Amino acid sequence: MKKTLFQAFANCRNGTIAVFTALLMPIAIGGFGLGAEASYWYFEQRKLQNAADVAAYAAAAQLRTNRDETSVTDAATAAAVKTGYSTSLGTLTVSWPPSAGSFAGDTNAVEIALREDHPRLFTAIFSSGDVALAGRAVAQLRQGFPTCILALDQSSPGAVTFTGSSDATLEGCNVHANSAADDAVVVTGSGKVSTPCVSSVGEVDATSGLDMSECASPIEYAEAIGDPFANVPEPSTSAPCEPQNVFDGPPSTTYTISEGRYCGGLSIKRTVIMNPGVYVIDGGTLELSSTSIVDGAGVTFYLTDGATISIAGTADVTLSAPTSGDYQGILIFVDRSDPNATHIFNGSSTSSLNGAIYAASGHVEFAGTSSVGGGCTQIVANTVEITGEAGIGSDCTDLGFNDILNSQLVQLVE
Repeated sequence: MKKTLFQAFANCRNGTIAVFTALLMPIAIGGFGLGAEASYWYFEQRKLQNAADVAAYAAAAQLRTNRDETSVTDAATAAAVKTGYSTSLGTLTVSWPPSAGSFAGDTNAVEIALREDHPRLFTAIFSSGDVALAGRAVAQLRQGFPTCILALDQSSPGAVTFTGSSDATLEGCNVHANSAADDAVVVTGSGKVSTPCVSSVGEVDATSGLDMSECASPIEYAEAIGDPFANVPEPSTSAPCEPQNVFDGPPSTTYTISEGRYCGGLSIKRTVIMNPGVYVIDGGTLELSSTSIVDGAGVTFYLTDGATISIAGTADVTLSAPTSGDYQGILIFVDRSDPNATHIFNGSSTSSLNGAIYAASGHVEFAGTSSVGGGCTQIVANTVEITGEAGIGSDCTDLGFNDILNSQLVQLVE
């Protein structure tokens, strides 16, 4: 029996692959198209969220000096457009204070909601109407915080570094670096630091060793803090050299010394009572050895001509800065024109340095197993490194010292 034409066609396998390819190709092309379009919308949504973040930050920054709704809105719009937001595709809504979320009603916070309506591409085959994309952000203006570690260097990586076996506890005071580096503040290795907040002009590179009690995350891209002692005059160095600059002898030896110019350093190895005044260390090293017991109130050390300071790990040191006069609050003042020398601070758990360690051009290092600090201690230096235990506090009320406050800071909070 002859096969019909239909039977012959049905039994023929020639071109099967081509037939199935033709049938499946539209499905495959459609799948690729849907995937590509979904990726495109995801990219556009992330771009819109970034624009919302930048707009919220710019809007909150206006609250520092200009609490005018028009200025806040203009700043937000300009920042959003510069970051990729298209005014022709959507809307920008500014809510000051925020109308929803954890910061609703907070007059120091601004909420930005962005929306863009994009025409469909491939998905127009299956659905009509535009694709709505949205971004939302809230930024808050936070008041200045007391700062007890301030690095003035504007570019160095690790301008403030906690490393090694450091275990620093900063009581009621914060860390700030003026460096714009990607790692302006570093917490690395097994280093630990407990502080209310950390801020920097650049970014913060920290391990889990960073423990902040008031900030959920480090405050980055903050404004620089000006040198709080920039206008303090440098002491005179014209006085004659003191006849004695080494204080040693039998263990029971006790000295009482007064202000003056100590040339070639000042070495203390026994008990020394220091009268109030300015002690000029002209060259050499201000050395407080492991056997020294040093006590003084109303004291300022001025290090010049390359002089450095070194406090040994078991030295028993109790020193306080003046509470009035030109050098109020400054315990150690390093000549601003001296090179970037390293000044090393150790000390026993009973040691106390009340006042500012000011080395605008120097590097300050807290090393060993020091617990120098407590009370009122401030470090203002070009760069700072903590490699040991450091107990530092900023309660300077009773001593009449001025707080070092960082500027009002803007932080993205939602």
